Amino acid sequence: MPLIPLSFLFSLLCVVLTVRLGRPQPRRWLLQLLLLICAWQSLLVGIRFGYQQTWAVGLQPLGAALIPPLCYLVLMLHARGPLGWRDTGHLLFPLLTLLAQWKALFALDGLIVVGYLGYGAAILGYLKRGENGLQQVSLADSWLSYRLWCGLGGLLTIGGFAELAIALDYALFAGHHDGALAAFGNVLVVVGVALVLGGDRGQPGSEESPVQPALISAAPDAEECELWFQQINRRLLQDDLYLEPNLNLARLARKVGLPARKVSQAINQQAGMNVSQYVNQLRIQQAAEWLIGSDRPVTDIMLQAGFSTKSNFNREFLRVYGISPSEWRKRKTAS
Repeated sequence: MPLIPLSFLFSLLCVVLTVRLGRPQPRRWLLQLLLLICAWQSLLVGIRFGYQQTWAVGLQPLGAALIPPLCYLVLMLHARGPLGWRDTGHLLFPLLTLLAQWKALFALDGLIVVGYLGYGAAILGYLKRGENGLQQVSLADSWLSYRLWCGLGGLLTIGGFAELAIALDYALFAGHHDGALAAFGNVLVVVGVALVLGGDRGQPGSEESPVQPALISAAPDAEECELWFQQINRRLLQDDLYLEPNLNLARLARKVGLPARKVSQAINQQAGMNVSQYVNQLRIQQAAEWLIGSDRPVTDIMLQAGFSTKSNFNREFLRVYGISPSEWRKRKTAS
């Protein structure tokens, strides 16, 4: 029966990822909590549908209700920074689920479906602003992080439809397909969470004070943007800030002394690309010079240029120069 080992395997995967994240820290504990809940939920699926243990039924709704809001809060933590007291309002959803399980069981399935679909839509809606919305994510990794978060938002939505299918299966077919549907929905969500959070190690905090938000016009004029752009470029080149591997939009904004939104607007309008693309282009141009001027391994140059993975380095190099780093070095050396 493939359901049992698969559910247990994903539980083990989530526990391993939790351990790999290290000791709980302000930027990590929420990730670890989410992974542990995913592990618990996947374990319950295997126990309930694999061994027909009905006691697991009463424990599943709470985990199912915790996963969507926690996914959203983890995104906000990595997009905007530390959470505020208003974010505790998202705990109302699991509390409502517990209340429905206790007093209004007929509404339980519908509530969980709404939670998955609603939070999936909320994640995808936030990501409409593009990579610049992930202000706390390293600029070298924002391209991948953005697409993984989009994938997770989509998987939550699929999970919502899977929960709806389970409810309809019980209503129409007495639950004959509940095991397969539950396995499908939970495995998708757990895989999505694991992919998004598995590679995360947290970014070191900045010692600088955050810039106080300022009133920003919806459409700043070209002269304003040009001044901001010049200011950004000066700071990026000063002390080779653009080469810092952990540089993100929030840190760049603090270093420049402008709100993150102004930094995004200036680079978008003046360079015609998002912040991560612009900074990575500066890194690639520097890496290209190093490739020609030395015989150091490509991996060493990649790391010195601020990239942590070869896939991102090769992708950005191909975007800027149209060829791979090795091919660039070979052609320029031959000429």
